[in-house]
Amino acid sequence: MRTLRLSLLLAILAVGGLASAFEAPYPSGHRQRINGYTVLHLAGDGWELGSQHGYLAGRLVRQVLKDVILENNGAGDRYKPLIRGAMVMERYLPDEYRAELRALAKAADVKYEDLVALQLFGDVQRGQRCTSYAVYGPATKTGECIVGRNMDFWDHGAGKYGACIIHYTPADGIPFMTISWTGIINGWTAMNRYGIVCANNSSYGGNDSIHGLSTCFMVRKVVQYARTVEEGVRIVKNTPRACGTNLIIAGGNPPQAAIVEFDHEQVAVRWAKKGYVCAANSFRALGRPETTVTDDGDDFGADTDSETGFNSYYWLSRDELLAKLIRENYGRLDDTINLAAADGVPIRSINLHSSLLFPQRLAFRVSMSETPAADHPYRRYRMTERGIVSDE
Repeated sequence: MRTLRLSLLLAILAVGGLASAFEAPYPSGHRQRINGYTVLHLAGDGWELGSQHGYLAGRLVRQVLKDVILENNGAGDRYKPLIRGAMVMERYLPDEYRAELRALAKAADVKYEDLVALQLFGDVQRGQRCTSYAVYGPATKTGECIVGRNMDFWDHGAGKYGACIIHYTPADGIPFMTISWTGIINGWTAMNRYGIVCANNSSYGGNDSIHGLSTCFMVRKVVQYARTVEEGVRIVKNTPRACGTNLIIAGGNPPQAAIVEFDHEQVAVRWAKKGYVCAANSFRALGRPETTVTDDGDDFGADTDSETGFNSYYWLSRDELLAKLIRENYGRLDDTINLAAADGVPIRSINLHSSLLFPQRLAFRVSMSETPAADHPYRRYRMTERGIVSDE
């Protein structure tokens, strides 16, 4: 009987340990300065996450909102159309994200509609330019997965003071981090505790709509709920989608990687079969018969690059350049080779952040705040049970 009671007690403790595995040690949230960048640690349900965010960084949230929306993207005659479009997209946000935004708006003392527009203007107005790649297995020296990512966009000065790293321990889902700005709750370059990385690259030529989940909130949904790359792909397929996007999902154990190309109506998946995938702003598979897609990182054809406008038979677009650089360094890629910063990959005039992520180690490096980010020092971090810590 004593043995049985002990076994039951151990079983209860084991279940309790699993249930609390993702409980944060900072239930009220906190703000730190780590390696020169602001880091917010937030925990709880949607309302708690938003309240903590606003309490910890309300002044910065107000400044970002003023500079990006009120005085630029939504200035003058553009304000009402932007708000109308943002509030259409707001209907497609999960309840937990709407609660988080309402709490953040209240805590930061800003208008809810303006804050929603700050999250969604990239889809409502379009215009983002980014690059992403993932390498692993035979493409790397050790076989580990390495993800590179550039966010190229117009920040109206907000990145200088508002750039931050946010670590979430949500009441529902998986702890994750996102490289972001204060006031932005979705995802730009994100990684979760299972080592799943996700980032978005706006892509053009598909069927765009504001009736669906925004691109950046798709990133957040993937890292908050996917434990594998396959689960991330299913999330995209099963979620109402909005605007054309090349979404990279990579990492896991064993590592995998895919570019999920989608618009409002279609999804095409380019799985890495030679140990690498890469993407910029042109669709490579969407709209083509699935049997013709090689999914091997080389399937570029003669598309016209949306950034340069040049035919890729004669000029290399940014994703073609990445593929070329990966082939030239095939089998030798490691954490000393940063293809995200290579000449011609980031758009340096608007390169707001550049990062390397090592999902199997839960480590990452990022440069932000100064443009072009790729030309400035990358600071080193790790995700741990206690959140984000320095890896320097």
